[in-house]
Amino acid sequence: MQPNAIPIRELSPVGQLLDRTRGELAAGIDLSRPARVSRAPGRLDVMGGIADYTGSLVCEMPIDRAAAVLLQPREDGVFQVFSFNLLDDHKPFTARIAVDALAGATIDQLRRELGEMGRKWAGYLLGCLFVLHESKHIHLPRDAARGLNLALLSDVPSGAGVSSSAAIEVATMMNLIDHFSLRDRIDAMQLSALCQRVENEVVGAPCGIMDQVTSCYGQADALLMLHCQPHEVKGFARLPEGVRVVGINSNVKHSVGGGMYGKTRCAAFMAHAIILEKMRNIGTAAGRTLVGDPMRGYLANLSTDDYKNLFRPHLPESMRGSDFIAQLGKTIDAATKVDPDTDYHVQPAADHHVLEAMRVAHFVDLLEEASRLGPEGLQSPAREAILNKCGHLMYASHHSYTNKALLGADECDWLVELVRKNEQHGLYGAKITGGGSGGTVAVLCQATPAADDAIARIMADYEAHTGLKPEQIAGSSPGAWWTGTAGV
Repeated sequence: MQPNAIPIRELSPVGQLLDRTRGELAAGIDLSRPARVSRAPGRLDVMGGIADYTGSLVCEMPIDRAAAVLLQPREDGVFQVFSFNLLDDHKPFTARIAVDALAGATIDQLRRELGEMGRKWAGYLLGCLFVLHESKHIHLPRDAARGLNLALLSDVPSGAGVSSSAAIEVATMMNLIDHFSLRDRIDAMQLSALCQRVENEVVGAPCGIMDQVTSCYGQADALLMLHCQPHEVKGFARLPEGVRVVGINSNVKHSVGGGMYGKTRCAAFMAHAIILEKMRNIGTAAGRTLVGDPMRGYLANLSTDDYKNLFRPHLPESMRGSDFIAQLGKTIDAATKVDPDTDYHVQPAADHHVLEAMRVAHFVDLLEEASRLGPEGLQSPAREAILNKCGHLMYASHHSYTNKALLGADECDWLVELVRKNEQHGLYGAKITGGGSGGTVAVLCQATPAADDAIARIMADYEAHTGLKPEQIAGSSPGAWWTGTAGV
Protein backbone atom coordinates (compact mmCIF):
# COMPACT_ATOMS: atom_id res chain seq x y z
CA MET A 1 0.00 0.00 0.00
CA GLN A 2 1.38 3.38 -0.98
CA PRO A 3 1.41 6.15 1.67
CA ASN A 4 -1.92 8.00 1.76
CA ALA A 5 -3.26 5.65 -0.94
CA ILE A 6 -6.65 7.17 -1.68
CA PRO A 7 -8.41 6.54 -5.01
CA ILE A 8 -7.82 9.62 -7.13
CA ARG A 9 -11.49 9.94 -8.04
CA GLU A 10 -12.32 10.50 -4.37
CA LEU A 11 -10.02 13.52 -4.11
CA SER A 12 -11.12 17.06 -4.92
CA PRO A 13 -11.36 18.49 -7.54
CA VAL A 14 -11.18 15.39 -9.77
CA GLY A 15 -14.92 14.68 -9.64
CA GLN A 16 -15.72 18.31 -10.46
CA LEU A 17 -13.35 18.21 -13.43
CA LEU A 18 -14.99 15.09 -14.83
CA ASP A 19 -18.47 16.54 -14.35
CA ARG A 20 -17.48 19.82 -15.99
CA THR A 21 -15.79 18.04 -18.89
CA ARG A 22 -18.91 15.99 -19.59
CA GLY A 23 -21.08 19.07 -19.56
CA GLU A 24 -18.88 21.63 -21.31
CA LEU A 25 -18.71 21.18 -25.09
CA ALA A 26 -16.18 24.00 -25.35
CA ALA A 27 -13.54 21.75 -23.79
CA GLY A 28 -13.52 19.70 -26.98
CA ILE A 29 -13.28 16.44 -25.04
CA ASP A 30 -15.49 13.41 -25.59
CA LEU A 31 -15.35 11.12 -22.56
CA SER A 32 -16.69 8.23 -24.59
CA ARG A 33 -13.08 8.01 -25.82
CA PRO A 34 -10.10 7.06 -23.60
CA ALA A 35 -8.77 9.78 -21.30
CA ARG A 36 -6.65 10.01 -18.18
CA VAL A 37 -6.97 12.18 -15.06
CA SER A 38 -4.30 13.38 -12.61
CA ARG A 39 -4.23 15.54 -9.51
CA ALA A 40 -1.60 17.43 -7.48
CA PRO A 41 -2.10 19.48 -4.29
CA GLY A 42 -0.89 22.92 -3.30
CA ARG A 43 1.30 23.26 -0.22
CA LEU A 44 1.56 25.18 3.03
CA ASP A 45 5.08 26.40 3.78
CA VAL A 46 5.52 25.87 7.52
CA MET A 47 9.22 26.81 7.79
CA GLY A 48 11.98 27.52 5.29
CA GLY A 49 10.23 29.36 2.50
CA ILE A 50 12.53 31.13 0.09
CA ALA A 51 15.61 29.59 1.71
CA ASP A 52 15.04 26.58 -0.55
CA TYR A 53 17.12 28.20 -3.28
CA THR A 54 20.03 28.79 -0.89
CA GLY A 55 20.10 25.15 0.23
CA SER A 56 18.18 25.16 3.51
CA LEU A 57 16.07 22.41 5.01
CA VAL A 58 12.40 23.33 4.52
CA CYS A 59 9.22 21.97 6.14
CA GLU A 60 6.20 21.76 3.83
CA MET A 61 2.73 20.25 4.09
CA PRO A 62 0.51 19.38 1.10
CA ILE A 63 -2.96 20.88 1.48
CA ASP A 64 -6.36 19.49 0.53
CA ARG A 65 -6.75 21.98 -2.35
CA ALA A 66 -5.43 20.72 -5.67
CA ALA A 67 -5.23 21.05 -9.44
CA ALA A 68 -6.74 18.30 -11.60
CA VAL A 69 -5.80 17.74 -15.25
CA LEU A 70 -7.56 15.57 -17.81
CA LEU A 71 -5.57 14.34 -20.83
CA GLN A 72 -7.00 12.92 -24.04
CA PRO A 73 -5.41 12.29 -27.46
CA ARG A 74 -6.58 14.42 -30.41
CA GLU A 75 -6.55 13.63 -34.13
CA ASP A 76 -5.65 16.99 -35.72
CA GLY A 77 -1.98 17.53 -34.83
CA VAL A 78 -2.72 20.21 -32.22
CA PHE A 79 -1.96 20.58 -28.52
CA GLN A 80 -4.95 22.27 -26.86
CA VAL A 81 -5.16 23.42 -23.24
CA PHE A 82 -8.44 24.41 -21.65
CA SER A 83 -8.90 26.06 -18.24
CA PHE A 84 -12.26 25.83 -16.50
CA ASN A 85 -11.06 28.37 -13.95
CA LEU A 86 -10.46 31.00 -16.62
CA LEU A 87 -13.73 30.08 -18.34
CA ASP A 88 -15.52 30.81 -15.05
CA ASP A 89 -13.62 34.11 -14.73
CA HIS A 90 -14.63 35.10 -18.28
CA LYS A 91 -11.01 35.27 -19.40
CA PRO A 92 -9.30 33.60 -22.41
CA PHE A 93 -9.54 29.94 -21.47
CA THR A 94 -8.23 28.00 -24.50
CA ALA A 95 -4.81 27.90 -26.12
CA ARG A 96 -3.75 25.88 -29.14
CA ILE A 97 -0.39 25.23 -30.76
CA ALA A 98 0.52 22.84 -33.54
CA VAL A 99 2.59 19.84 -32.50
CA ASP A 100 5.19 20.67 -35.15
CA ALA A 101 5.39 24.26 -33.93
CA LEU A 102 6.02 23.22 -30.32
CA ALA A 103 8.58 20.63 -31.41
CA GLY A 104 10.55 23.24 -33.35
CA ALA A 105 10.30 26.10 -30.87
CA THR A 106 12.90 27.45 -28.48
CA ILE A 107 11.95 28.43 -24.94
CA ASP A 108 12.07 32.11 -25.88
CA GLN A 109 9.88 31.51 -28.93
CA LEU A 110 7.32 29.54 -26.91
CA ARG A 111 7.17 32.19 -24.21
CA ARG A 112 6.84 34.95 -26.80
CA GLU A 113 4.14 33.12 -28.77
CA LEU A 114 2.04 32.46 -25.67
CA GLY A 115 2.43 36.11 -24.69
CA GLU A 116 1.32 37.29 -28.12
CA MET A 117 -1.69 34.97 -27.90
CA GLY A 118 -2.57 36.43 -24.49
CA ARG A 119 -2.20 32.92 -23.09
CA LYS A 120 0.83 33.14 -20.79
CA TRP A 121 -1.04 30.90 -18.31
CA ALA A 122 -0.88 28.04 -20.83
CA GLY A 123 2.89 27.86 -20.30
CA TYR A 124 2.32 25.90 -17.08
CA LEU A 125 0.81 23.05 -19.12
CA LEU A 126 2.39 23.31 -22.57
CA GLY A 127 5.70 23.96 -20.83
CA CYS A 128 5.58 20.42 -19.42
CA LEU A 129 5.35 18.99 -22.94
CA PHE A 130 8.13 21.28 -24.12
CA VAL A 131 10.50 20.39 -21.25
CA LEU A 132 9.89 16.64 -21.69
CA HIS A 133 10.75 17.04 -25.38
CA GLU A 134 13.71 19.36 -24.83
CA SER A 135 15.18 16.97 -22.22
CA LYS A 136 14.76 14.07 -24.68
CA HIS A 137 12.33 12.06 -22.56
CA ILE A 138 9.90 12.27 -25.48
CA HIS A 139 10.45 13.15 -29.14
CA LEU A 140 8.02 15.50 -30.82
CA PRO A 141 6.26 15.25 -33.14
CA ARG A 142 6.83 11.48 -33.26
CA ASP A 143 5.44 10.63 -29.82
CA ALA A 144 2.33 12.81 -30.02
CA ALA A 145 1.93 13.63 -33.70
CA ARG A 146 -1.87 13.72 -33.53
CA GLY A 147 -1.93 16.09 -30.57
CA LEU A 148 -3.41 16.13 -27.09
CA ASN A 149 -6.15 17.82 -25.10
CA LEU A 150 -5.29 19.02 -21.59
CA ALA A 151 -8.20 20.31 -19.48
CA LEU A 152 -7.55 21.98 -16.11
CA LEU A 153 -9.63 22.65 -13.02
CA SER A 154 -8.00 23.84 -9.79
CA ASP A 155 -9.34 24.78 -6.36
CA VAL A 156 -5.94 25.99 -5.10
CA PRO A 157 -6.41 29.75 -4.58
CA SER A 158 -4.29 31.68 -7.05
CA GLY A 159 -1.89 34.28 -5.68
CA ALA A 160 -2.27 32.96 -2.13
CA GLY A 161 1.29 31.72 -1.77
CA VAL A 162 0.22 28.06 -1.57
CA SER A 163 1.74 26.93 -4.88
CA SER A 164 -1.18 27.02 -7.28
CA SER A 165 1.30 27.04 -10.18
CA ALA A 166 3.32 24.06 -8.91
CA ALA A 167 0.08 22.08 -8.49
CA ILE A 168 -0.78 22.69 -12.16
CA GLU A 169 2.72 21.77 -13.34
CA VAL A 170 2.93 18.59 -11.26
CA ALA A 171 -0.58 17.42 -12.18
CA THR A 172 0.21 17.99 -15.86
CA MET A 173 3.65 16.36 -15.72
CA MET A 174 2.30 13.35 -13.78
CA ASN A 175 -0.34 12.80 -16.43
CA LEU A 176 2.14 13.13 -19.29
CA ILE A 177 4.62 10.76 -17.66
CA ASP A 178 1.99 8.05 -17.35
CA HIS A 179 0.61 8.78 -20.84
CA PHE A 180 4.07 8.35 -22.37
CA SER A 181 4.93 5.38 -20.07
CA LEU A 182 7.92 7.11 -18.47
CA ARG A 183 7.54 5.93 -14.85
CA ASP A 184 10.53 3.60 -15.18
CA ARG A 185 12.74 6.50 -16.34
CA ILE A 186 11.53 9.45 -14.26
CA ASP A 187 11.23 9.29 -10.47
CA ALA A 188 9.46 11.73 -8.15
CA MET A 189 12.48 14.00 -7.70
CA GLN A 190 13.19 14.11 -11.42
CA LEU A 191 9.54 14.93 -12.08
CA SER A 192 9.77 17.79 -9.60
CA ALA A 193 12.95 19.11 -11.21
CA LEU A 194 11.31 19.04 -14.64
CA CYS A 195 8.40 21.04 -13.25
CA GLN A 196 10.79 23.54 -11.70
CA ARG A 197 12.31 24.00 -15.17
CA VAL A 198 8.85 24.78 -16.52
CA GLU A 199 8.41 27.46 -13.86
CA ASN A 200 11.91 28.92 -14.22
CA GLU A 201 12.46 28.71 -17.95
CA VAL A 202 9.07 28.68 -19.67
CA VAL A 203 6.98 30.76 -17.27
CA GLY A 204 9.95 32.84 -16.15
CA ALA A 205 9.38 32.71 -12.38
CA PRO A 206 12.64 32.12 -10.41
CA CYS A 207 11.24 29.70 -7.82
CA GLY A 208 13.14 27.07 -5.84
CA ILE A 209 12.08 23.43 -5.92
CA MET A 210 10.23 22.93 -2.62
CA ASP A 211 6.78 23.63 -4.11
CA GLN A 212 7.10 21.04 -6.85
CA VAL A 213 8.57 18.37 -4.57
CA THR A 214 5.81 18.83 -1.99
CA SER A 215 3.06 18.77 -4.61
CA CYS A 216 4.55 15.62 -6.11
CA TYR A 217 5.89 13.67 -3.13
CA GLY A 218 4.27 15.08 0.02
CA GLN A 219 2.25 12.85 2.32
CA ALA A 220 -1.05 13.82 3.88
CA ASP A 221 -0.93 15.25 7.43
CA ALA A 222 2.88 15.25 7.53
CA LEU A 223 5.64 17.79 7.10
CA LEU A 224 7.85 16.92 4.16
CA MET A 225 11.40 17.74 5.24
CA LEU A 226 13.37 18.63 2.14
CA HIS A 227 17.06 19.45 2.09
CA CYS A 228 17.34 21.66 -0.98
CA GLN A 229 20.85 20.76 -2.18
CA PRO A 230 19.31 20.35 -4.69
CA HIS A 231 16.46 18.13 -3.45
CA GLU A 232 16.86 15.37 -0.88
CA VAL A 233 13.85 14.27 1.14
CA LYS A 234 15.02 13.80 4.73
CA GLY A 235 11.75 12.30 5.90
CA PHE A 236 8.13 12.99 6.78
CA ALA A 237 7.41 14.38 10.24
CA ARG A 238 4.01 13.99 11.84
CA LEU A 239 3.15 16.93 14.03
CA PRO A 240 3.03 16.22 17.76
CA GLU A 241 -0.29 14.81 18.90
CA GLY A 242 -2.89 17.51 19.38
CA VAL A 243 -1.02 20.03 17.19
CA ARG A 244 -1.87 21.21 13.70
CA VAL A 245 -0.98 23.87 11.14
CA VAL A 246 -3.63 26.16 9.65
CA GLY A 247 -3.23 28.60 6.80
CA ILE A 248 -5.00 31.97 6.67
CA ASN A 249 -5.08 33.45 3.18
CA SER A 250 -4.78 37.22 3.53
CA ASN A 251 -6.28 37.72 0.06
CA VAL A 252 -3.36 39.99 -0.77
CA LYS A 253 -2.15 38.57 -4.07
CA HIS A 254 1.39 37.20 -4.10
CA SER A 255 3.54 36.32 -7.12
CA VAL A 256 6.88 34.51 -7.28
CA GLY A 257 7.28 36.28 -10.61
CA GLY A 258 7.03 39.61 -8.81
CA GLY A 259 10.01 41.94 -8.84
CA MET A 260 10.96 41.87 -5.16
CA TYR A 261 11.14 38.05 -4.97
CA GLY A 262 13.62 37.95 -7.86
CA LYS A 263 15.53 40.93 -6.49
CA THR A 264 15.95 39.26 -3.08
CA ARG A 265 17.00 36.01 -4.69
CA CYS A 266 19.56 37.78 -6.83
CA ALA A 267 20.87 39.67 -3.78
CA ALA A 268 21.38 36.38 -1.91
CA PHE A 269 23.45 34.94 -4.75
CA MET A 270 25.43 38.18 -4.99
CA ALA A 271 26.22 37.73 -1.28
CA HIS A 272 27.34 34.16 -1.99
CA ALA A 273 29.76 35.40 -4.67
CA ILE A 274 31.19 38.13 -2.42
CA ILE A 275 31.66 35.69 0.48
CA LEU A 276 33.36 33.15 -1.79
CA GLU A 277 35.74 35.86 -3.03
CA LYS A 278 36.52 36.78 0.59
CA MET A 279 37.23 33.10 1.36
CA ARG A 280 39.71 33.05 -1.51
CA ASN A 281 41.40 36.21 -0.22
CA ILE A 282 41.67 34.73 3.29
CA GLY A 283 43.25 31.61 1.81
CA THR A 284 45.71 33.62 -0.27
CA ALA A 285 46.74 35.69 2.76
CA ALA A 286 47.44 32.45 4.63
CA GLY A 287 49.49 31.08 1.75
CA ARG A 288 46.82 28.64 0.57
CA THR A 289 44.89 28.44 -2.68
CA LEU A 290 41.19 27.82 -2.22
CA VAL A 291 39.93 25.08 -4.51
CA GLY A 292 36.22 24.98 -5.23
CA ASP A 293 33.52 26.41 -3.00
CA PRO A 294 33.47 25.42 0.70
CA MET A 295 29.76 26.35 0.72
CA ARG A 296 29.13 23.96 -2.20
CA GLY A 297 27.02 26.65 -3.82
CA TYR A 298 24.65 27.19 -0.89
CA LEU A 299 24.59 29.90 1.79
CA ALA A 300 22.89 27.38 4.09
CA ASN A 301 26.24 25.57 4.44
CA LEU A 302 27.84 28.61 6.04
CA SER A 303 27.95 28.47 9.84
CA THR A 304 26.23 31.37 11.53
CA ASP A 305 29.35 32.14 13.60
CA ASP A 306 31.62 32.29 10.54
CA TYR A 307 29.03 34.37 8.73
CA LYS A 308 28.67 36.92 11.51
CA ASN A 309 32.36 37.13 12.42
CA LEU A 310 34.20 36.69 9.12
CA PHE A 311 31.96 37.58 6.22
CA ARG A 312 28.97 39.73 7.14
CA PRO A 313 31.17 42.81 7.83
CA HIS A 314 32.34 42.66 4.21
CA LEU A 315 28.87 42.57 2.65
CA PRO A 316 27.47 45.91 1.49
CA GLU A 317 24.10 46.93 2.85
CA SER A 318 23.19 47.88 -0.71
CA MET A 319 25.06 47.36 -3.96
CA ARG A 320 24.46 48.61 -7.47
CA GLY A 321 24.24 45.82 -10.01
CA SER A 322 26.79 47.50 -12.27
CA ASP A 323 29.32 47.60 -9.41
CA PHE A 324 28.87 43.89 -8.73
CA ILE A 325 29.26 43.04 -12.42
CA ALA A 326 32.45 45.10 -12.62
CA GLN A 327 33.93 43.34 -9.57
CA LEU A 328 32.70 39.75 -9.88
CA GLY A 329 30.91 39.38 -13.22
CA LYS A 330 27.88 37.23 -12.47
CA THR A 331 26.40 34.90 -9.88
CA ILE A 332 26.02 31.12 -10.09
CA ASP A 333 22.22 31.38 -10.20
CA ALA A 334 20.71 30.31 -13.53
CA ALA A 335 17.27 31.67 -12.64
CA THR A 336 18.21 35.32 -12.10
CA LYS A 337 20.50 37.84 -13.76
CA VAL A 338 22.10 40.85 -12.09
CA ASP A 339 20.60 44.04 -13.52
CA PRO A 340 23.25 46.77 -13.75
CA ASP A 341 20.68 49.50 -13.05
CA THR A 342 19.21 47.94 -9.88
CA ASP A 343 20.28 48.44 -6.26
CA TYR A 344 20.34 45.13 -4.35
CA HIS A 345 20.00 44.68 -0.55
CA VAL A 346 22.90 42.25 -0.31
CA GLN A 347 23.66 42.08 3.42
CA PRO A 348 19.99 41.93 4.57
CA ALA A 349 19.25 39.17 2.05
CA ALA A 350 22.22 37.15 3.28
CA ASP A 351 21.14 37.71 6.89
CA HIS A 352 17.76 36.18 6.13
CA HIS A 353 19.06 33.16 4.28
CA VAL A 354 21.92 32.17 6.57
CA LEU A 355 19.84 32.58 9.75
CA GLU A 356 16.70 31.01 8.27
CA ALA A 357 18.62 27.78 7.67
CA MET A 358 19.55 27.78 11.37
CA ARG A 359 15.95 28.53 12.42
CA VAL A 360 14.53 25.68 10.37
CA ALA A 361 16.99 23.14 11.78
CA HIS A 362 16.17 24.26 15.32
CA PHE A 363 12.41 24.12 14.56
CA VAL A 364 12.65 20.50 13.39
CA ASP A 365 14.65 19.46 16.46
CA LEU A 366 12.06 21.04 18.75
CA LEU A 367 9.13 19.37 16.99
CA GLU A 368 10.84 16.01 17.35
CA GLU A 369 11.48 16.72 21.03
CA ALA A 370 7.80 17.57 21.58
CA SER A 371 6.71 14.41 19.77
CA ARG A 372 8.95 12.23 21.95
CA LEU A 373 7.00 13.29 25.05
CA GLY A 374 4.10 11.18 23.75
CA PRO A 375 0.39 11.38 24.66
CA GLU A 376 1.13 11.53 28.37
CA GLY A 377 2.91 14.82 27.75
CA LEU A 378 -0.11 16.58 26.28
CA GLN A 379 -0.68 19.95 27.91
CA SER A 380 2.39 19.49 30.11
CA PRO A 381 4.39 22.66 30.86
CA ALA A 382 7.51 21.12 29.30
CA ARG A 383 5.74 20.28 26.04
CA GLU A 384 4.05 23.67 25.88
CA ALA A 385 7.40 25.38 26.42
CA ILE A 386 8.89 23.46 23.48
CA LEU A 387 5.97 24.30 21.20
CA ASN A 388 6.13 27.93 22.21
CA LYS A 389 9.78 27.93 21.14
CA CYS A 390 8.66 26.56 17.76
CA GLY A 391 6.18 29.41 17.53
CA HIS A 392 8.82 31.99 18.39
CA LEU A 393 11.03 30.65 15.58
CA MET A 394 8.09 31.20 13.22
CA TYR A 395 7.73 34.76 14.49
CA ALA A 396 11.46 35.31 13.95
CA SER A 397 11.18 33.97 10.41
CA HIS A 398 8.27 36.30 9.72
CA HIS A 399 10.18 39.29 11.09
CA SER A 400 13.14 38.42 8.88
CA TYR A 401 10.92 38.11 5.79
CA THR A 402 9.73 41.67 6.42
CA ASN A 403 12.93 43.39 7.53
CA LYS A 404 15.69 41.40 5.85
CA ALA A 405 14.23 39.68 2.79
CA LEU A 406 11.93 42.69 2.28
CA LEU A 407 9.08 40.34 1.34
CA GLY A 408 6.57 41.31 3.98
CA ALA A 409 3.05 42.69 3.66
CA ASP A 410 1.20 44.91 6.13
CA GLU A 411 -1.86 42.67 6.04
CA CYS A 412 0.18 39.57 6.85
CA ASP A 413 1.89 41.48 9.66
CA TRP A 414 -1.56 42.20 11.08
CA LEU A 415 -2.55 38.52 10.94
CA VAL A 416 0.65 37.52 12.74
CA GLU A 417 0.04 40.21 15.37
CA LEU A 418 -3.50 38.88 15.92
CA VAL A 419 -2.04 35.40 16.48
CA ARG A 420 0.29 36.85 19.13
CA LYS A 421 -2.68 38.42 20.89
CA ASN A 422 -4.49 35.06 21.00
CA GLU A 423 -1.64 32.83 22.18
CA GLN A 424 -3.48 32.05 25.43
CA HIS A 425 -6.08 30.15 23.38
CA GLY A 426 -3.64 27.54 22.10
CA LEU A 427 -1.82 29.40 19.31
CA TYR A 428 1.96 29.01 19.26
CA GLY A 429 3.22 31.13 16.37
CA ALA A 430 2.75 32.28 12.79
CA LYS A 431 4.70 33.40 9.73
CA ILE A 432 4.20 34.54 6.18
CA THR A 433 4.68 31.65 3.76
CA GLY A 434 6.47 30.84 0.53
CA GLY A 435 7.58 33.82 -1.50
CA GLY A 436 6.01 36.37 0.85
CA SER A 437 4.76 39.81 -0.26
CA GLY A 438 1.21 38.81 0.62
CA GLY A 439 -0.44 35.43 0.34
CA THR A 440 -0.98 33.10 3.27
CA VAL A 441 0.12 33.05 6.90
CA ALA A 442 0.85 29.65 8.48
CA VAL A 443 -0.29 29.23 12.10
CA LEU A 444 1.02 26.53 14.46
CA CYS A 445 -1.71 25.80 16.99
CA GLN A 446 -3.49 23.24 19.13
CA ALA A 447 -6.14 21.06 17.55
CA THR A 448 -8.80 22.21 20.02
CA PRO A 449 -12.14 24.04 19.88
CA ALA A 450 -10.54 26.96 21.74
CA ALA A 451 -7.89 27.33 19.02
CA ASP A 452 -10.55 26.99 16.33
CA ASP A 453 -12.56 29.78 17.93
CA ALA A 454 -9.44 31.95 18.15
CA ILE A 455 -8.72 31.44 14.44
CA ALA A 456 -12.30 32.43 13.63
CA ARG A 457 -11.97 35.61 15.74
CA ILE A 458 -8.68 36.47 14.07
CA MET A 459 -10.26 36.16 10.63
CA ALA A 460 -13.20 38.34 11.68
CA ASP A 461 -10.90 40.98 13.21
CA TYR A 462 -8.70 40.93 10.12
CA GLU A 463 -11.66 41.52 7.82
CA ALA A 464 -12.91 44.36 10.00
CA HIS A 465 -9.44 45.94 10.07
CA THR A 466 -8.49 45.56 6.38
CA GLY A 467 -11.76 45.18 4.49
CA LEU A 468 -10.34 41.98 2.95
CA LYS A 469 -12.09 38.65 3.43
CA PRO A 470 -9.59 36.02 4.60
CA GLU A 471 -9.85 32.33 3.81
CA GLN A 472 -8.90 29.43 6.05
CA ILE A 473 -6.80 26.66 4.51
CA ALA A 474 -7.01 23.50 6.61
CA GLY A 475 -6.72 19.85 5.75
CA SER A 476 -4.12 17.86 3.88
CA SER A 477 -3.93 15.38 1.02
CA PRO A 478 -1.30 13.18 -0.66
CA GLY A 479 1.02 14.31 -3.44
CA ALA A 480 0.58 13.29 -7.06
CA TRP A 481 3.21 10.55 -6.91
CA TRP A 482 1.13 8.56 -4.42
CA THR A 483 -2.25 8.96 -6.14
CA GLY A 484 -0.91 8.56 -9.66
CA THR A 485 -3.31 8.79 -12.58
CA ALA A 486 -6.49 6.97 -13.55
CA GLY A 487 -8.21 6.20 -16.81
CA VAL A 488 -11.72 7.56 -17.38
